Amino acid sequence: MAITSDNAKLLFYAKQLGASFTQTLMLGRLCLGAKQDDITKHINLFKNSTKAINDVQFENEYAEPLFEILGATLVDSIDNSGYEGASIIHDMNVPIPLEYQNKYSAVVDGGTLEHIFNFPVAIKNCMDALKVGGHFIGFTPANNTFGHGFYQFSSELFYRVFCSQNGFKIKMLAAYTGDGGDWYTVADTEQVKSRVMLTNALPTHLIVIAEKVEAKAVFYVMPQQTDYQYAWDLFEADKQGTRIERDSKLLFLYKKVLPSKARLLLRKTFDSIFNRHQVIEGIGKVNPKFFKKVDINNPEV
Repeated sequence: MAITSDNAKLLFYAKQLGASFTQTLMLGRLCLGAKQDDITKHINLFKNSTKAINDVQFENEYAEPLFEILGATLVDSIDNSGYEGASIIHDMNVPIPLEYQNKYSAVVDGGTLEHIFNFPVAIKNCMDALKVGGHFIGFTPANNTFGHGFYQFSSELFYRVFCSQNGFKIKMLAAYTGDGGDWYTVADTEQVKSRVMLTNALPTHLIVIAEKVEAKAVFYVMPQQTDYQYAWDLFEADKQGTRIERDSKLLFLYKKVLPSKARLLLRKTFDSIFNRHQVIEGIGKVNPKFFKKVDINNPEV
């Protein structure tokens, strides 16, 4: 669990998007892999740091000084063990105590959630720990890290977790294949009404920046994968002869008139013509409509 140079740059970018690091909670005590020269470059690029590089003490390999530069007056770390000197000893497989809820302006996951077996509880802990207006910022594995942790994650998981019914909105969700590589924003399946797929042979990670905009009961309604939820809703609507909110009147008539086999054939024909996947160097085989290169070297937002 370490903050690389690119991860550090993303933290400055997150601050540009409105994140506050005043009260920061790290999942695990994160090591600082970024060099001081790289951090200085980020400071000069974004011009949003609270302290200069010489205003903090780099006394060990851990990341607290970076968060001080970003404006932190409190930096906690939570871990199941005290072996790395975490300030809070707690197993994230179980709910966090009330004293840590609604406390932090930023929760930063630099590579911990994939190692926690009870992911739903662990991510809920992160969401509950944030104050309204606070941000979750995560760097997490997506593809080709078999054996690294318990899990590799999809973009849809985070879109369904950090949604309005849980009191959150996603400000950025992007995929990248390593330090110095290009970053690609990833579309939400609910918005594009299609599965968003990525096939490659490169270790690939997701970047997630999500803001807590409202205090709501997290997972009061459990997340469901978008296309299955749509299929279930459509099945129930067909039985009742009604139209679901997602479908236009024209689409409703199309589904009502055409047999299912004809609709399936038309769908496959449409996908073969309009939803073709391409191999994009640096990311892999994707539908280019759903993956857009983003340049965070430009601090203008």
